[in-house]
Amino acid sequence: MTDNLMPEHAAPRHGDDYTPVFSDQVRTWVYVFGLIASVVGLGFMCFGHPEIGGFISTAAGAIAAGFGVAYNPVRLSGK
Repeated sequence: MTDNLMPEHAAPRHGDDYTPVFSDQVRTWVYVFGLIASVVGLGFMCFGHPEIGGFISTAAGAIAAGFGVAYNPVRLSGK
C-alpha cells in the first residue's frame, strides 16, 4: 500500500504529456454555468415550458462536455 492518497486513475503517468486545452479556471466557470443552466432548465420543465427547459438543460450539458468538464470529487482528493 502506498502513502499517496491520489487515486490511480487521477495520478499523472510518466510519459503522459496531456495538457487540457482550457485552464482549471475556465473549466470551473463552465461547470458552474452548466449547473446553474441545468437548474434553470429544470424550473422551465416543471413550471410550464418543458420544451424550453429540455433545450436549456441539453445545451448546458453539451457545452460542459465540449469544454471537457467532468466533476468527480474523488479526483480532487490529491489537490
